[in-house]
Amino acid sequence: MKTVAQRSHYLAGRALLVFFLSVVSVQSVQSQELKKVRMGYPAFSLTFLTFFVAKDAGIFKKHGLDVDLVQLAGAVQTSALVSGEIDYLTGITGPLVAAARGLPFKGIMVTHDRTLFWLIGAPDIRRTEDLIGKTVAVDRLATLQDIVARDLIKRKGVNPDLVTYIQTGSVSNSVQSLSQGSVAAAVLSLPHNVTMVQKGYREVASGPEFNLRSASGGIATTEAKLKKDPAGVKTVIRAVFEAMDFNRREKVWMVNYIANKWKVPAKVAEDSYKAWLNGFTADGKIPIKELQDIYDQAFAAKLIPTPVPAAQVMDYSLTDEVFREKK
Repeated sequence: MKTVAQRSHYLAGRALLVFFLSVVSVQSVQSQELKKVRMGYPAFSLTFLTFFVAKDAGIFKKHGLDVDLVQLAGAVQTSALVSGEIDYLTGITGPLVAAARGLPFKGIMVTHDRTLFWLIGAPDIRRTEDLIGKTVAVDRLATLQDIVARDLIKRKGVNPDLVTYIQTGSVSNSVQSLSQGSVAAAVLSLPHNVTMVQKGYREVASGPEFNLRSASGGIATTEAKLKKDPAGVKTVIRAVFEAMDFNRREKVWMVNYIANKWKVPAKVAEDSYKAWLNGFTADGKIPIKELQDIYDQAFAAKLIPTPVPAAQVMDYSLTDEVFREKK
C-alpha cells in the first residue's frame, strides 16, 4: 500500500506527464495547422523590411502561416510565380509589367508608396553633370531602379541619355562595383546608401529629395490564387498590416533588428529606419492615377516594352476588405 507521500509523488509525476503530453500535442497541432507559403523578394534591402520582420518577429506564424522568404532576381521572379514555385512576390514592378503583357498576375497591396532609392556617386562626383559620359549601376535594366536613375538625373538638369547604365544583378553587387571604382555612381537602397555616404561617397540625388512616389514594395500574386483562395490571401494581407503596425510602434526593436540583420552601426540603423518609415502607406495602396503616371513615364522613355494599364493589373479589393476590418 502506497504512503501519502508516495501517492502525492505519483500524482505529481502523472500530472507533469499529462502536461508535457498536452504541450507536445498542442505544438504538434499548431505545426500541422501552419499553412506553407513561399514569398519571393528581389533584394536584401530595407524596402522589403516589413516582410522580414513579419517572419522573424513571429507575426506570420501568429496568423497560422509558415512563410519561406526566397530571394529571386529578374525574370526568375515572374517565372516562379507562373509555375507556382512561389505564391507571392513582394517587388511588384516586374509582375505588373508582366501582367500588362498578358500574364495572369495582379498587384494586391502596396506597403511603400515613396521611392526609397538614392543615387550615390564616387567621392569625385560633386554634381550630376559629372556623370556625363560615365556609368551608373542599377540592379537590373528596365526595372524600377533603372526608371528612377534616369528620372533623377533628368530632374537634376542632365540628359539621362548622356549616361551609361549597367545592371549588376543586386544592390550588394552595385555597392561592390561602386567601391571598386568600376562605376561612377550607383542606385542604392537603405541602409547601403547611408553606409556609403559615411564612407565618403556622395549623395547625388534621391527619391525623397523630389518626393517621388512609386510602388516600391508590396504584394503581387496570380489571378488563380485570388479566385481559389481569397481567405488565404486575406490572411497574408492581415499579417502584413499587423507587421506594418509593429514597424511603426516598436522603434527600439526595429533599430536593433536592422543593425543586427544588416550588420551596420546603431546610428546607421536608426537613420535608415527613420528614412524607411516615411515611405509607409496608410492603407496598403497607392492611388491608381499616380501608379499609372509612373508606368506611363517608363513606357514613354522606352524602359518597359508595353504600356501598363494600372487599373487592370491592380486589384485592391481584398486589401480594402482587410483594412476595413482593422478599423
